[in-house]
Amino acid sequence: MSLASILENAAARFKDKAAIIYGEQRISFTSLEEDANRMAHALKKLGVKKGDRVAMLQSSNPEFVVTFFGIMKAGGIAVPLDSRYVADELEILFKDCTPRVLVIENPPLASLLPALDRFKSIGQIITVNAEPDKRFIGYKEIIAKYPASHVQTEVSPEDTAIISYTGGPTMKPHGVALSHGSVYTEAVNSVIGFEQTEKDVMMLFALPMYHQFGLTAALLGSFSAGTTVVVVPGTGRSIDSFMEAVEKEKGTIYPGV
Repeated sequence: MSLASILENAAARFKDKAAIIYGEQRISFTSLEEDANRMAHALKKLGVKKGDRVAMLQSSNPEFVVTFFGIMKAGGIAVPLDSRYVADELEILFKDCTPRVLVIENPPLASLLPALDRFKSIGQIITVNAEPDKRFIGYKEIIAKYPASHVQTEVSPEDTAIISYTGGPTMKPHGVALSHGSVYTEAVNSVIGFEQTEKDVMMLFALPMYHQFGLTAALLGSFSAGTTVVVVPGTGRSIDSFMEAVEKEKGTIYPGV
């Protein structure tokens, strides 16, 4: 029982059905599975081994999904973070979870460039939607370079899959280690609770994928059910764009916090 199997099983069952709709992009389960394999190959080439942490400073988009499942396939531990964290906050978090690799979009890459040498554990940086830079590895380069052949790393249900940071009443983030088994079970329970099927359409708007509800219930639960996930670009900014997407894509489920 691994989280990687959720996408693998969905790709086998639903193939060319749209897994993610992002604006005008419609990405199939098969395409996501292939790109996740490419990401896993790249991470292993960078030295990521079972149990290594990979930090994610990414917004809710197809690249987030590919990165997450690539980490799962490589046997790594995903550390999805709010991209609004500033350098001082990230330095504290990175000292705690010691990620080996950072996958980051721009923004916030540009604002964090002066602080990168403070993140001592990070040996490699993968950039998404950023200008080419010889210091980093580009996401597009990975997708173009690495094979789509299946990658599988043996994990047990008790192995940690995700470290999720939450502040609660302390207002100081604490990392919570979540196992493959616990997240998998929660994703399936969400499907049961929502009475969700492959005919549903999940709408993601104000709930980010780095949030555990967004990741576990909205994304992983939907994929386990074969449900298409519609992500509205510019999440949380325009209720009009969200309502237009609901009408266009015939959304049936909307999770909110």
